Amino acid sequence: MAYRERNFYVEEGGAVRKIETFPRRERVRKPVAAPKKRGSKTYKKAAREAQKSAGFDLKYTVILAVMVLAVVVSCVVMLSVQSSVESKEKRIESLQVELQDIQADNAAFENKLNSMYSLEDVYTIATSELGMVYSENGQIRYYENEQGDYVKQYSDVPETTH
Repeated sequence: MAYRERNFYVEEGGAVRKIETFPRRERVRKPVAAPKKRGSKTYKKAAREAQKSAGFDLKYTVILAVMVLAVVVSCVVMLSVQSSVESKEKRIESLQVELQDIQADNAAFENKLNSMYSLEDVYTIATSELGMVYSENGQIRYYENEQGDYVKQYSDVPETTH
């Protein structure tokens, strides 16, 4: 092994006193022996091992390509789903704004309709314009319907009262 000297300062207390020399070890790689003959078994075995250790054989390359393709496809699908969700969220927001506008219009129309006629106005229109009058005692007849709560009159109501 080859040695190289390195100098170190030795401290004693707070002052540097002297320089001491320590040998330094360096690693030396041994050369790998080359196969002896081109046609020998060792050469073929070493060539196979070198090819295996290269790392990029056909099987590895195909698996890597499939995985890269799967990642790319999943990214594209994720981006398309994300854009679809964002467009639907925008649509929902616009529909909510439209619904609020319609509800506000509906409330305004309902208030306008409620304040349009009072009961006094209805009575005046019914009596003066339509000729309606209040019913008197004996004019109201009660009738029991066995078939249901809806009555359609096709003929006169029977004279019996309850």
